[in-house]
Amino acid sequence: MPRRRSRSQQTRHDRKVASLARGYKNRGFKVKADLPGYSKPNPIGKNRRIPDIEATKPGTRHIVEVETKSTINSDKTQRRSFKQSATKRRRTRYREVVI
Repeated sequence: MPRRRSRSQQTRHDRKVASLARGYKNRGFKVKADLPGYSKPNPIGKNRRIPDIEATKPGTRHIVEVETKSTINSDKTQRRSFKQSATKRRRTRYREVVI
């Protein structure tokens, strides 16, 4: 079971997700993010986990997961699922960001 973040870590996490989402959007990607105000990314894997960001544009797809020090060791299964999904699909990249 994934650990919960403290309120301050969740705030830092959400700010980083928002910053990355804006960056992808500014580079011409269609962005879905697990944040209010965005469409939710598509669930991935048999456990249907939702990544922090799914950014797409013709010919490429990026799956991004942001972790904090409280979740880096507890969410390994989820990250492995995202990475496996990316490697099985053409032109899909997985990116993990630790803050």
